[in-house]
Amino acid sequence: MAEVTHENIKALIESAKQEGSLMRCTFKCPVSGTLVEAQAGIQKGRGLGDIAKRSVKRSLSWRIRYGISRLVRSALGHGIAGRIAGDVAGSAVSGTMSKGDQVYSEDEKQAAVVQAFLNVSTQFVWDGSRSTWVSSQAAAAVLTDFAKLLNDRPVDQTYDRGVLARMLVEVARADGNLADEEKEFLAGFISSDLGSIDELAKKPLLSPAELAETTGGGVRDTMLMIAWGLACTDKNLAGAETRRLAELAKGFQIGEARTAELKRFAQQFVIDQALDHVYPDGKLDSAAQSEVFQFAQGIGLERSEAERVEIRYRKRNGLV
Repeated sequence: MAEVTHENIKALIESAKQEGSLMRCTFKCPVSGTLVEAQAGIQKGRGLGDIAKRSVKRSLSWRIRYGISRLVRSALGHGIAGRIAGDVAGSAVSGTMSKGDQVYSEDEKQAAVVQAFLNVSTQFVWDGSRSTWVSSQAAAAVLTDFAKLLNDRPVDQTYDRGVLARMLVEVARADGNLADEEKEFLAGFISSDLGSIDELAKKPLLSPAELAETTGGGVRDTMLMIAWGLACTDKNLAGAETRRLAELAKGFQIGEARTAELKRFAQQFVIDQALDHVYPDGKLDSAAQSEVFQFAQGIGLERSEAERVEIRYRKRNGLV
């Protein structure tokens, strides 16, 4: 999959406005015209080169966790910017400076624009046939089932977001232990307005009554699917995690057949994200491919299904 660079998102930048140490942006899909707002902090000494260093080939575990955390961050309300006043064409950056404000270089401001796009990148898909990013709505035919459900049935109510945050912590600590590494991972996508990880971990398990008060109409499916996605970031699904997920499904009144389907959506999505590890520069890394297929086996996805996920990945990214 194409890495996010300033060059390949430049055509999407509808506006980019500096407000003190914050960069507020609007990105426009070149196909559907969909506008997506985003923001990111401008960091002194962090330019485009620093962004590129983070894009080098990462471990399989990092790819998988980054993929799921990116999407969960979006589901839990990260990267949502306020309405942007004014409009700036192309890749130029405008803004107002107040006395005493930090002065930033153009490179530092462009790096913030790239970070802003990364913050909402789950709403875009790389279209290999057009060699550009397009909105998820415009690329519905190539979206994973996981992303389609999240787009169609988003978790956007405050109560639902709070329940989802608790679900994720419960699944992570299902074996009775929540290691510091797990806390750090969870803190990366559970926003502070929903509570700290320690606070959420001290709460009692969600009751059937609390689960029954969540929004229906498919939103519960999305919430359970995301929880399955988190569980599938581990190389092997733990029995305690699957039991808690089964309890959550029962509380949501989601049947066994649908639960199995949502689990499969999550498994496929995790493997789809892992394929960035197999094609880091658009070319097959056979050793990484074997590692991903082994990972798929560990989370219960059959080899034939993992191969189909890889084929769809290649189609979406214009790979042979």
